[in-house]
Amino acid sequence: MTVIDAPIPAQEKSVNRLAYLDSLRGIAAVLVVITHLWLPSLGAWSLPDHFLLDIGKMGVIWFFLLSGVVIPFSLHPGPGGARRFIVSRGLRLYPTYWLSMAVFVAMLALTGAELPSGRAIMANLTMLQSAFGYDDVVGLYWTLFIEWVFYALCLGLMLMSRLHDTAFRALCALGLLLVALAMGMARMLLHRKLPVALPLGLSLMLFGSIWRDWILGQATATTKRCAVALLGAYCVLLPPTFYAAYGFDTGLGEYWLRYLFTYALAIGSFLVLTQRVRLQQPLLLWLGTRSYSLYLLHPSMALLAGYWLGSAKPSLLLALVATGLAFLAAHVSYHYVEWPFMQLGKRLNGKARAPMPFIPELQVPQETSNRS
Repeated sequence: MTVIDAPIPAQEKSVNRLAYLDSLRGIAAVLVVITHLWLPSLGAWSLPDHFLLDIGKMGVIWFFLLSGVVIPFSLHPGPGGARRFIVSRGLRLYPTYWLSMAVFVAMLALTGAELPSGRAIMANLTMLQSAFGYDDVVGLYWTLFIEWVFYALCLGLMLMSRLHDTAFRALCALGLLLVALAMGMARMLLHRKLPVALPLGLSLMLFGSIWRDWILGQATATTKRCAVALLGAYCVLLPPTFYAAYGFDTGLGEYWLRYLFTYALAIGSFLVLTQRVRLQQPLLLWLGTRSYSLYLLHPSMALLAGYWLGSAKPSLLLALVATGLAFLAAHVSYHYVEWPFMQLGKRLNGKARAPMPFIPELQVPQETSNRS
């Protein structure tokens, strides 16, 4: 998330400077839920060539951009910085992810659907199953693989002391965009489903890291030039990339104009909603804090709703029941899984960052020291 749900740094949340980003996360998660639970019931997929907007993909693009805004700046150079980052992100993502996989497999067993193989489940436990050549147990897990690749990229840039070099990040974003174009051309010529979304997602994340300074009102002349240059590059390079990659149907109903329109609207709306119109309604903030659980658990709740209602055929009633179950499951998951493990990560990293100081004036009795 992924990642889908990157926490706002405490010092910024305390003054509510970036609280509206949680609202965007909430909206993004709802867009994905609508795509998976409601649009099939409304028959939106019956005219794929004429339905230009993919709102689920738009939500995913927002997630990528939001990760770029937050993640690189939660990495602090210095002793233990990488370890603290991995501990924090691991405890933030994996427990809820594992819960979602366990619940989904349980729902498959409950409904009598075909279960994934043991090897596929073991590969999926790593969140890196794409690298091992295994399919995702839940279709939307592909975004989390991109999230971890972005983490690795940020760690690499930190070790190179280039993570906070705006111009270098812009060059990396442009390079990844060119890689996406090359993969799109290869996909067209070879008719192979190459993962064009991977370099595109990474490029957008890096753009988000540059746009962050603009959001905070700290954009320098270099930042502005880099952001404008990247936006221009997207305008020029995304159309041929999508035409090459999705100009032919691979059986998934992919349509290059839909990709182009969706990416353009997602990027443009993100700029507006982070700069001009900032939403901070309580309901959206509530959804934002639970967006990760909502994102991961709603496919399982769709299976459960179908089992209860005795039909997996898309219907408005099925969508309504599944949505209610998804919100309930997300709320429970947040309180009993997400939040406790987030706090555990903070405690572990807090001990690493701030060990108990040695105070020479304080003489600790020997027996007390031994008990501790």
